[in-house]
Amino acid sequence: MNEKSFAVAVENTLTELLTRIEERTADVECDLVDSVLTLLLPDGSQIIINRQEAVQQIWLACSDGPARFSAKDDQWLDSQTGENLTTALGRLLSHRLHDHIILD
Repeated sequence: MNEKSFAVAVENTLTELLTRIEERTADVECDLVDSVLTLLLPDGSQIIINRQEAVQQIWLACSDGPARFSAKDDQWLDSQTGENLTTALGRLLSHRLHDHIILD
């Protein structure tokens, strides 16, 4: 994937995540600026999702630990576990919000 197509793919992914989170969670404040999606949770914690161009990955950072996602077959998969980005984020939000959140 070239640099431009990577940037477009990430921006589309982050925009879609933002839309899904806003539709499905009333208690999460979302902000997407310069390919950085910041989620402020009711307990004051944050989840930050951004692109890492040098390695062509999406990185997720939160107090539960980091995760790195690479593009494969039109989805973003965790380089350690193989879990899909939307599934991983839904799991994190479900745990933090004590509610069942599905972002897929």
